[in-house]
Formats: sequence, structure tokens, C-alpha cells
Amino acid sequence: MIKKGSGISFDIFQVNPCFYRDHYEHLEIQDFILLENLEKHAGEIVKGYSKLLEPFKGTLSVHGPFKEILLSSADRHVQNLAHRCLSRALLLGGELGCCLMVVHSCFNPKMQYAGYLESWLDHASWFWDRLLPLCERQGVVIALENIFDRTPGPMIRLLNRFKSPFLRACLDIGHVNIFSNLPINEWIYSLGDYLVHFHIHDNHGLNDEHLPPGQGNINFAWLAGYLHNNNDSNGKVVLVNETFGSIKTERIFLNFLQQFHA
Repeated sequence: MIKKGSGISFDIFQVNPCFYRDHYEHLEIQDFILLENLEKHAGEIVKGYSKLLEPFKGTLSVHGPFKEILLSSADRHVQNLAHRCLSRALLLGGELGCCLMVVHSCFNPKMQYAGYLESWLDHASWFWDRLLPLCERQGVVIALENIFDRTPGPMIRLLNRFKSPFLRACLDIGHVNIFSNLPINEWIYSLGDYLVHFHIHDNHGLNDEHLPPGQGNINFAWLAGYLHNNNDSNGKVVLVNETFGSIKTERIFLNFLQQFHA
């Protein structure tokens, strides 16, 4: 079965940890997207999660930092910062038992100059050449997430360069609705076996609103077919709720999935 998951931050999770533990098979720790949590508050966050997650029987992932982080930069100093931050998040996630870390692709289609794609591929490859050995040692898979990507093509070219079981893909449905004209089914088909993780949320096609499904203009009809065709995935694929904020929005997401018998 495909797993149901939710993106969490400790300040919300600690209010009602039983709800998350009882209703989800997967939780994605997202506190470390912020650099101050990665450094200043990391110890207390890990300690807090360790206690509250102890009864949890599901799987865990961590969202890597992305603000002011550019892993595909041509500047090695910038890349070194990205390497240090993502390595730190990887190790912190490993302490908590995370099996996967979501990392933004950092591809920018607005950089419309000759050679940008090849340059991005080369710089991103240089970065992952350095970080993937740590991922392998820690047993943590990286899932590259589409952000501004208009098509899955650049991500697929990068994934094909490595063909590593530790470098996979995360499809963010809300980002597809804002930045891509391709239907979601085409993204799913193109990413193929690389696709192991989804971020599920809704919007109106302009801003990254992170609304519960059904409150924006995204057509989720594709989900029924996907769940039917991948019912034997043995938990290798996770649908992660990214409608942050409250138990109310969590219930909306869970009720939404019920119509697909997920």
C-alpha cells in the first residue's frame, strides 16, 4: 500500500502527537528547512522529537534546508555552504531514524541563456558527487523536489547521470500547478521509477498557498488512477500532506484521501 504521511514541525506536532502517530504511516520532519533550527535549536528539536516519536511505528523523512541554499551554484563557496547545511540536516535526520531527505532541485527555468541547463547539470552533479557517499553511509535516500521546474526533463537528466538508488524524486503537486503547464500524469509518467515521494497541497495557480485539497483549483482526478496502479508499491511511495497548520486541515486531508480508499 502507498503510505499516508504528513509534514510536521515540532511546535505543532507536540500539541497532539497521538493524532499524528495514530493517523499516519509516515511523518516528514520539516523544522530543518530553517538554518536557525539547523544550528541554534537543533539539539532541543532532536531531543523533543526523540521522546514523542518513540511510540511511532511508521517511517520518517526530513526536509532539507533550502532558504538561501543553492546547491547548483557555480561558486564553490556557495556550494560548500549548501554541502555543510544539507550534511547537517542529513545527520540530524539520521539521528531520528529518517530514511529519506527531500531536497529542492534548485533548477531555475528563468535563467534563459545558452548553456544554462548544461551548466546546472554540471554544477549539481559536482555537488551530488560529494554528498551521495554520505547518504549511502547513512542509508538516507535523497528525493529531489520540483520547485520552479516547468518540466521534469532537467531533474530526469540529473537522475540519469547517477542512476543511484539514493537519488530519487519528490513530486510537489502544488508547485506543478503554479510553475508547469504539463498535466500531473505526464510528470508521473516521465519520472517513472524515480518517483518515491509526493507533496500534496492545493492552490489557485498563482501563489504557493498550501491549501487542503479541494480548496484551490487543482484537479486531483489523477490520484485515483495512480493509487490503483501502484497499490502494490509495498510502502515505497508516500503521499505527504503539506497543508500546514492544524488538526482541522489534517482531517480535511485524511477525509479527502478516503474518497480514493487510501
